[in-house]
Amino acid sequence: MNGNIKKTIWSLLLLLLVGFGAVGYYLFNKGPVDVKNSNGKKVNAVELYKAFSTDSITAQKKYSDKILEVKGEVNSVTVNRDNNQVVTIQTSTEAAFINCTLEENDQWLRPGETVSIKGICSGIGQGEPDLGIKGDVYLSRCFLAK
Repeated sequence: MNGNIKKTIWSLLLLLLVGFGAVGYYLFNKGPVDVKNSNGKKVNAVELYKAFSTDSITAQKKYSDKILEVKGEVNSVTVNRDNNQVVTIQTSTEAAFINCTLEENDQWLRPGETVSIKGICSGIGQGEPDLGIKGDVYLSRCFLAK
């Protein structure tokens, strides 16, 4: 009887080890999320910023690390040091924006246009309250939504 118990325990441990190994292998080789061809949760830029500025904990749970499709008016279009376009979308709060880093540059984007941009939300930046600088809500790996 004692030998059967040891055999069963070793079999279960081996099974668990193989299971954890398979899950680890899958996660390691999974690759990045395909933002461009995924469906994002549609949200207005004003609503998104308001959610983060009023209750950031709830907004983090609802939006962070999720693919969002944000609609709003373009405030500015710039290029960062990695040569990616950065589009800021206006919110109802002065000097606070939805900050979107595009994966594919678009030469036709202009301030004042209404656009829908799909990307992964990483939450709201700190800003600098002492200087009156509001934090932006950041989206990365963005694409223009069709």
